[in-house]
Amino acid sequence: MTDVLVVGAGPVGLTAALWLADGGASVVVVETATRPGDLPRAISIADETFRIMERLGIADDLKAESLLDTGSRYFGLNDRLLASSKPVPSRIGHPAKSQFDQPVLEALLWERAVRHDRIELLTGVTAVAIEQDDESVAVTVRTEGGAARTRVLRASWLVGADGGRSFTRDALGVRLVGSTQQERWIVIDLVNVPEVRAPYAEFHGNGRRPYVLVPGIKGRLRVEYMLFDDEDPDAMTTTEAIVDLARPLHPGIVPEDIRRAVVYVAHQRIAEHYRAGRAFLVGDAAHLMPPFSGQGLNAGLRDAVNIAWKLLEVIRGGGTERLLDSYETERRAHGAKMVTISRRTGAVVMATGRVRPRLRDAAFRTVSVIPAIHRYLSSMRFITPPDYSRGVAVRPRGVDHRLAAWVGRAVSQPLVSDAAGNRSGLDARLGSGWAVLAIGPARGDAVAALDGYWTRLGAKLLRLVDDPAAAPTGAELVDRTGSLTGVAELAETHYVVVRPDKYVAAVFTAAGEHRVVAALQRFDAPRVSMRRAE
Repeated sequence: MTDVLVVGAGPVGLTAALWLADGGASVVVVETATRPGDLPRAISIADETFRIMERLGIADDLKAESLLDTGSRYFGLNDRLLASSKPVPSRIGHPAKSQFDQPVLEALLWERAVRHDRIELLTGVTAVAIEQDDESVAVTVRTEGGAARTRVLRASWLVGADGGRSFTRDALGVRLVGSTQQERWIVIDLVNVPEVRAPYAEFHGNGRRPYVLVPGIKGRLRVEYMLFDDEDPDAMTTTEAIVDLARPLHPGIVPEDIRRAVVYVAHQRIAEHYRAGRAFLVGDAAHLMPPFSGQGLNAGLRDAVNIAWKLLEVIRGGGTERLLDSYETERRAHGAKMVTISRRTGAVVMATGRVRPRLRDAAFRTVSVIPAIHRYLSSMRFITPPDYSRGVAVRPRGVDHRLAAWVGRAVSQPLVSDAAGNRSGLDARLGSGWAVLAIGPARGDAVAALDGYWTRLGAKLLRLVDDPAAAPTGAELVDRTGSLTGVAELAETHYVVVRPDKYVAAVFTAAGEHRVVAALQRFDAPRVSMRRAE
């Protein structure tokens, strides 16, 4: 019996599988297709996604095929620029927003999964039944092709990553709640487009036929047009119709430049539950959101990492039911928020008629003169990062308020150097498990004095110092950018507890350590099964 069975080998499923396998779990992945996907579906990628891919060893290859550090521009009637926005610089060591090519990502993940000695990738296989008891999950799969046959695969845990039409979700009896927008859109992916556009996605709400432009590299361009009620989708996706639509943007277009053309209706739905017994839903199986804020795939990859590290803790004998339940607590709330933000962004673009576009443009002009609102919109602060403070986290008490705000958020990634002068991002020093960072005035025994619980947890114990001229010892690192040590002048040492997914679980001083340990032990149990794999 395998540790985890993953249904679906798209980017989300393979990310979950690789994170689990890298951590020492045995994984079986079942996928109906026989090769990685070649359709450019998702095109926006967040800094945290690059952080995840860096952990999996493919970030540099993905960046080489991406348009990095992009923003968004919103146009109203008469193509008047309403707003220009770009995310605030990322704290975690990667561009905050970029445009990528999904087939590139899928190929990189697929290749690594095929080579992994802890992953069995079964292709041309479809899940057709799911049963579970208190000890395991049994998935009946059917082999497609000539000699079709069925067999039963058994695993301790199941991750459903099989997309918006998820069989796993239906078999578990989990409902989607929400709605579907009435407007239809045609998505056109082009190649060989002259690369003359600025690195911004453009949302054109002209009131007649709204459209969206998203540039890539190597001549890639995504174009999305709203369809009218009387337009036939089959007629609108013929080669001739696509050429006519795209010619104003790509005057030299020929049929061979059309990579894909498809009509879609955006859903705004979320699963009632992300967990059903020993099974968990991730990605589009758990949430369907409009594409206008580019959050669908990024949310799915966060799902994959969140449940993967928690399953690893359980497989190693160190996680409790409370830990597994926290997956839904942490990820469903953020997924629902991203669905709402994506819907609202779409409403801005899709306004048509004589009145709504004028009201929208007037509203933009009004708020643009209010500094606080202008900053909020121009820095894309409406796309809020996850906050896990109600999950696997401990409410801060008696600590500097600036560090207290880190709890539940992704930890910053400064450039650090060690005793030998080697430099790297902090993530490379934190490793794949838990870590505790000591920050503040004390040196020497600041880490050695910590409770033995952290060693039993397998946490790396590190001390960050802020003096570039300092000579760090073995457990010390110099924060060369000051993004962690330079936040506040601390009167005493503060300890920052970092989870395996690089989110902050707690911040404490020596006086508060016992309270933090007691709180985290609710999610933890004595480790009896599997040795931690680094």
